[in-house]
Amino acid sequence: MILSVMIFTPFLAGVFLYLFRAKINFVKASVLLVQVFIASLAIDVYMGFEPSAILQFESNIPWIPFYGINYHIGLDGVSLSLFMMVALIMPLVSIALYDRAFVGLWINSLIVQSGIMGALLAQDLMLFYLFWETMLLPIFFMIGIYGYGKKEFFSMKFTIYTIFGSLAMLISILYLIISFKVQHGFYTFDIVSLKDTILTHQEQIFIFLGFALAFGIKIPIFPFHTWLADTYKSSPTIAIVILSALMSKLGIYAIYRILFGIFASISLELAHLVISLGLASMLYFALLAINSIDLKKIFAYSSASHLSLILVGLFIHNSTSLLGVSLFIASHALSTAAIFIMIAILYNRRESINLDSLGGIVQSAPLFSLFFAFFALSIVGIPFTSGFVSEILIILGSFEYSSIVGFVATTSILASIVFILNVIKKTLFGKKQEDFKDLQSKELLSLIPLALLILALGIFPNTFLSKVKPTVDNYSNSSKAHYAK
Repeated sequence: MILSVMIFTPFLAGVFLYLFRAKINFVKASVLLVQVFIASLAIDVYMGFEPSAILQFESNIPWIPFYGINYHIGLDGVSLSLFMMVALIMPLVSIALYDRAFVGLWINSLIVQSGIMGALLAQDLMLFYLFWETMLLPIFFMIGIYGYGKKEFFSMKFTIYTIFGSLAMLISILYLIISFKVQHGFYTFDIVSLKDTILTHQEQIFIFLGFALAFGIKIPIFPFHTWLADTYKSSPTIAIVILSALMSKLGIYAIYRILFGIFASISLELAHLVISLGLASMLYFALLAINSIDLKKIFAYSSASHLSLILVGLFIHNSTSLLGVSLFIASHALSTAAIFIMIAILYNRRESINLDSLGGIVQSAPLFSLFFAFFALSIVGIPFTSGFVSEILIILGSFEYSSIVGFVATTSILASIVFILNVIKKTLFGKKQEDFKDLQSKELLSLIPLALLILALGIFPNTFLSKVKPTVDNYSNSSKAHYAK
């Protein structure tokens, strides 16, 4: 029941605020109150989450019985990290951006939060698809109405990409469901049950690629990334945080939940290909970041590079790398949310995020400089941060898989450090341009919790990893069984 409350409360509140036509101050206060309420429920769920591989806080209610569609939701170790990040990051972003005076932006942030949470907790494939699609329209409006520059064009470009991927996923879902019906005599959309569908090798590849296309666009991975940089540059900050910190991780989660859950053998068979693509993408995006001068584009490419590392760790399939992936999802969500908040603050002060027009900020805003440097370095995993632990686990898992994979992954991370240090140097140091107002109490109220969470997960990682490990070990053992066959 508690998970249902967390899914639908933001949606219902958003619909109410839209119909009520409330004033902006009431809307902002209401949105923040709802998000804080959801965060408090999430903490309660986390404290009650048992270190176990079984589904917890489960609800399974028949919805459309004739077609085997159920309202089936639940939480396990696979979804725990992103579940907590959605609940905790959204109110912190709202606090940081509380001066934004667009009613539609606030209402749409509630709707998209419901969509992400629903897709994350859905154990029924049709339910997952419906929530997956629910996220699209709010993001379209947030970018197209409240964005910058050629916002309509890039909003449409992102939407067309996403619809194309969703169509491929829908075709795969229908093919899979009909195949199951033909073989078993009844319909089901239950993700666990669908793994019993008997398909030829070609059919498995076809359906796998349909899902993979939708998830790959959402992450994004090469070559489905061409919407990325310009969309980020044209988007309002809250949309960027949702896209980078949360929705991209949902693509990673969906691979774990659906592709690994239903198509375990094909996932293992194509692992070498996906790992090679992931490693190439890491280096490619790192080079794009090095050659960019716009901060939004730099960190958009940085995000894509690190998501490629997560993808590599995911398809390595061993317990060490999967633990690293689970922690990295949380770590990267916190760091990217924080850095894009910092970029928004920087733009409001200087009206520019071009590296050539920045510099000297440390002389007049030491507090801003400290937080900016910390969050930027946490993305590449400095010691005592969550990024450090998660990257170490993924690299160790990579070397267990192959020394070449481990070496390339390590090299890519070092390339990321190069451009992050260059960004810190050009943004904070050098000749002073003009006075820069330091962080205010409202901004600190959102940034301090993000910094503390990054440090807590880096210094005490086992507090989180102990809850995830049973699920990861269960999957890792299943993978070994498939390899043995």
